[in-house]
Amino acid sequence: MLNLLGFTEAFLESLVDGLIVLDTSGRIVLVNEAFCRITGFEEKELLESGIPYPFWPPEYHEEFGDGLKENLGEDFKGEFATIHTRKDGERFSVAISTSAIRNSGGKVIAHLGLMQDLTLKSAEQPLKDNHFGFFTTLHYRRQYLERILDNIGDPIFMKDQESHLLLVNDAFCAAFGLKKSEIIGKTLAEDVSPEERESFLKIDREVLNSGVENVNEETLTVRGGDTRIISTKKSRFTDEAGNHFLIGIIRDITERKRAEQALEDRARRSEIKKDAILKLAGMAQDDLQETFRRITKLAAQTLELERVSIWKFTNSGNEILCEALYIENEGQHRRGDRLTRADCPNYFKLLEQQKSVLVPNAQEDPATADFGPGYLKPNGIKSLMDVFVYSAHQPYGILCFEHVGPGIRSWTAEDLEFASSMANVVSLMVESNERKKAEEQIRQANLELSKANKELDTLRNRLEQENMYLRNELDLAFNYQEMVYSSQAISQVLTEVEQVAATNATVLLQGESGTGKELLARAIHNISPRSGKPMIKVNCAAIPGELLESELFGHKKGAFTGAVSNKVGKFELADGGTLFLDEIGELPLEMQPKLLRFLQEGEIEVVGGTEVRKLDVRIIAATNRYLKEEVEKGDFREDLYFRINVFPIEVPPLRERKEDIPILVEHFMDKFNRKYGKNISFVTEEAMSQLKQYEWPGNIRELENLLERATIVSRGETLIIPGFESQSQKSKMPLRNNNLSLTTVQRNHILHVLDMCDWKITGQGGAAELLDMRPSTLRDRMQKLGIERPG
Repeated sequence: MLNLLGFTEAFLESLVDGLIVLDTSGRIVLVNEAFCRITGFEEKELLESGIPYPFWPPEYHEEFGDGLKENLGEDFKGEFATIHTRKDGERFSVAISTSAIRNSGGKVIAHLGLMQDLTLKSAEQPLKDNHFGFFTTLHYRRQYLERILDNIGDPIFMKDQESHLLLVNDAFCAAFGLKKSEIIGKTLAEDVSPEERESFLKIDREVLNSGVENVNEETLTVRGGDTRIISTKKSRFTDEAGNHFLIGIIRDITERKRAEQALEDRARRSEIKKDAILKLAGMAQDDLQETFRRITKLAAQTLELERVSIWKFTNSGNEILCEALYIENEGQHRRGDRLTRADCPNYFKLLEQQKSVLVPNAQEDPATADFGPGYLKPNGIKSLMDVFVYSAHQPYGILCFEHVGPGIRSWTAEDLEFASSMANVVSLMVESNERKKAEEQIRQANLELSKANKELDTLRNRLEQENMYLRNELDLAFNYQEMVYSSQAISQVLTEVEQVAATNATVLLQGESGTGKELLARAIHNISPRSGKPMIKVNCAAIPGELLESELFGHKKGAFTGAVSNKVGKFELADGGTLFLDEIGELPLEMQPKLLRFLQEGEIEVVGGTEVRKLDVRIIAATNRYLKEEVEKGDFREDLYFRINVFPIEVPPLRERKEDIPILVEHFMDKFNRKYGKNISFVTEEAMSQLKQYEWPGNIRELENLLERATIVSRGETLIIPGFESQSQKSKMPLRNNNLSLTTVQRNHILHVLDMCDWKITGQGGAAELLDMRPSTLRDRMQKLGIERPG
């Protein structure tokens, strides 16, 4: 008869992972050889030990002890990682799996823990006997060890020399949907196929006869017809009477194998797709239609689809025409199908977004159901995926992938990536074809241009006149060194202006209306290497959308109704210089790709013309909008935003630089005194204080307009500001003295405030508070201006 006790003990000792059993008081009642080997302690040093255990790090005694005591006597089950200490003091990481051991009445009598050393791969240890002094009877000891087996998570079984099952644990029954009563005494479950049965029993015989351990992966059909892949470790155990028994430990590796197979399949598909892209890249030829036919066939075969087609936008984007359709089942191509906006409004609205379209259930989806009866259902199309194909200037059309057959197809990220890669190559072919046509048109145009010397002379004269006008306009540009400011905020902005001016980088000026973005744009141009060339300004919000393209790129005579002569665009006028695009956020969506093309390629195409012109123009853009939000709303192209946001400069509003208000007041009063023949020299302190307290939603422009109005209505030497009149005219501030340099004005003002505060800088009522400056900033300013407290 089987010595179950000896088998169980031998099995526990054969485990690679450390095993420990605690009674409900936390006392160690059992450890296996692997546990001793991992921790470095002998069995006698561990048995009967209580909390804290010798393998716990000293600093964790209290924390570990409190946590364990809270769970003793309960169904403490879980997995976690922690730190233990070997006998020699070495710290090591472990993974621990715990469960409760119950008696026949369901009461928790002990706790089982399996410990895995995460720092080492432990070698299996030979079986050996173990002795336990705490069990009072052999019967109780056997029951106790059986419960330990039932609490081990992996399926375990034991067979006699004839391969009859003598013992299985609970995990075995759960894994294969069996009861112990159904399987004990049999070689295998009744529903195992003959082929699988013979394979399993052959390995059993080899291990029982040779004693050589066997680890094998096998496929097993379990109850219910489900097929599982298992890894079984089988070894021979011999009892004291010399009887051989087979011990087996099973691990279900189905999911791991499926994951490995999925990775292999994915790698295979990726290789196929990569080969397809390489083939596609070599397909370019003069006949675009033949290229389309080869592309659609290759794409259909690669993605295992019935239909792949290329469609072209026509009739101003209100129709799409099928240029090439490959049908795998027929092995043939056809063309000519047409879809219109009138018949499919929802679908065309979706295409307007110029984003990839993935529709798993095309016949039911609202976006595509419009053309279901006339196109999808007759052709058996269940799912479709569209990716955009681009020409040099605008979307050319779409590359369409259509699934036909039972069920729908959920398009994966891999599908979309491959489709996008193919669409990119098709776009390059379309652009190449268009470029060849354009080159031919340019050749023909050159022949015509050689006969148009008279018209060129007229155009040259007009350009010279326009250049003269532009240079006169440049005379209005302000002198960068004469900017009026005293705040650190504007000082930082001008530092950034100096940094970027020497480069050709695109600049984006962001700030509220009236903050001086145009002045800063002129400053960048005036101190740049391009200062000898013009800076051309275009207000994108002031020009109607239908005229903006002509304004920017120019037009040919007869290009549209009213184009009675050739017109030079602002880009050409700015060649070699700078183009300032004010209110760039108002640029219509249909114009944005044309600007993007110039930023990418440095090329423009005149409206109504055929030639592509290379220009050297630096772009400075300005906006009072938050362009990132416009991108998120779909009102501004993301790729264009990244192109113009090379060097962003934030222009602070006047409310964030109120220390500049006194100097700005003096500047504007000097300007308007000369303009209106006035001699205003003072402004009341109360009025100046109110000017500083006002939030200035219109910024400097609002301040300038207010001061011009104030100059007009003021009669004496004191400035009367409408809406800011003071209650008393007793305290007056001089607007200027003999020395009007900014440094002197700042120094005198700071000295005046310091005298008022008795040279107190920090705290309530100090000079820093009155000057609305940080104490550290005030001290730095005093040091730069040479201000020292009198001895």
